[in-house]
Amino acid sequence: MEMHITTHTFKRDGEWETVDTIWNSPFFYWKRSGLRVTPAVPLRIKVLGSVIAESDEGWINVGGTSAMFIQSIQAIGAKGQRIRVEVGEEISEE
Repeated sequence: MEMHITTHTFKRDGEWETVDTIWNSPFFYWKRSGLRVTPAVPLRIKVLGSVIAESDEGWINVGGTSAMFIQSIQAIGAKGQRIRVEVGEEISEE
């Protein structure tokens, strides 16, 4: 699987900001990927205005059935803080 890497700089202090969006075709609803941010900040996934997953560890798995709708991956940090966002293989808890 290819790895997708971007950066994000927070524009506001202590507010959730979208760092990536994910959409999967209904033909690939089972596909899951891992999203990791460095340095680690709290993350959450929103679909249709509802939070469906949260993580304080700096990583979260995205995709699955709810990705047939657009998943908005959001992070919260300090104004001016820059994070590196990597999307690649699904992450397992070990």
